[in-house]
Amino acid sequence: MSDEVRDMIGTALAGEPALGLEFDQVVADGRKRRTRRRAGALTAAAAGIVTVVAAATALSGQPDRTPTRPAGPASTAAPADPGCVLPARSGGYPDDPRGTASAAELRESGRLTEAFRRITLPLPAGVEADPLALCVIRDSWGGSFKLTGDQTIFVYLRSRGGQPPGECVAHPGTQCSARTLPDGSTALVTSTDPTVVDVDVWRADGTYVRLAENRGDGSKPRALGDDALLALATAPELKVELSGPPVPAAPSDRRAAELDAVIATALPAGTTAKPTPGSDRGWRFRISQGGYKAYADLTDTKGTGSALVYLEAPAEGAVTCGNQPNCEPIDLAGGRKGTLTTTQMPEGVTVLALNARAADGTSITLHTSNAAGSGSGGRSRPTPSLTEADLVRIADLPGLHW
Repeated sequence: MSDEVRDMIGTALAGEPALGLEFDQVVADGRKRRTRRRAGALTAAAAGIVTVVAAATALSGQPDRTPTRPAGPASTAAPADPGCVLPARSGGYPDDPRGTASAAELRESGRLTEAFRRITLPLPAGVEADPLALCVIRDSWGGSFKLTGDQTIFVYLRSRGGQPPGECVAHPGTQCSARTLPDGSTALVTSTDPTVVDVDVWRADGTYVRLAENRGDGSKPRALGDDALLALATAPELKVELSGPPVPAAPSDRRAAELDAVIATALPAGTTAKPTPGSDRGWRFRISQGGYKAYADLTDTKGTGSALVYLEAPAEGAVTCGNQPNCEPIDLAGGRKGTLTTTQMPEGVTVLALNARAADGTSITLHTSNAAGSGSGGRSRPTPSLTEADLVRIADLPGLHW
């Protein structure tokens, strides 16, 4: 199979297990690398933002308001924090930073940054914290600060937007516990290993907070235990006062199982599905990249090909071809519009891709090809496993939505 084909399939399967590797190992290793990458990137970004804001304050003739640590009482003499914006495409956050902010978002950034300074962090003796700036992301705010000893705390918060509490997701090697807090908030504490811990809290006051502690190389004990992280995540100072758009439910194993039932009978008669190498799912959904993916090798009398279904959270926006070659608009049930792209690849491989939105705004991506998922050589059947009519029929399934 050519590099071009591998790139296309690799893009569709981003977040899936590499060939010949066990999924649980990929998840564990990938999460460590991702968290450590974002530790460096976010700490550098936050430090740079704080430096820029401090410099701007000095240029305006006002004293530098940057504290030596994020905890402790606020100074009544300090000017109001002007707020800050994360650069576009900064990585490591649940939202993709847009790089711009409204005046209201900037004010909320400054207010949250100042409010965080009033929180007393329960740090062990000898451990200090760098300053934290909670900058605008995208209808959300976040930043990170380093602790003495190469440990980093990540902070992300937004309006809950009516989102129901999340549920623990089962992944091998991952430990997760759900807790109902005294004020009615719901919290999840998740860890892949002792060096990386995430705390998600759906607060009763309408705020969602995510905290993560990364111990760097893991050579030192955690600075903040689970209870300390929960106390920080529920601190009154972190209440978001600027309302945001509605937020859909977080992906869950329960919904993935419901979606399994939706596509269970969607394959053409005489077609059987089996897992691709390195996977154990086979035409069943798993949570991947914040959405739901089902991927399998499909076999009938003509041979074996592959197919992918990927659902992303509801969003606004029309589905169009743009300037993409070999793309044509198509009509779907309920007056919905979609696009169908046919791509002829080297080694006789054909890839059909359908993009659409469900009635609730769920992004639906369907791929099928005449190459098996093993990646061993070009085409493995004359035509893709699913036809255009098959793809349209699947996209029109009433239950195929978030």
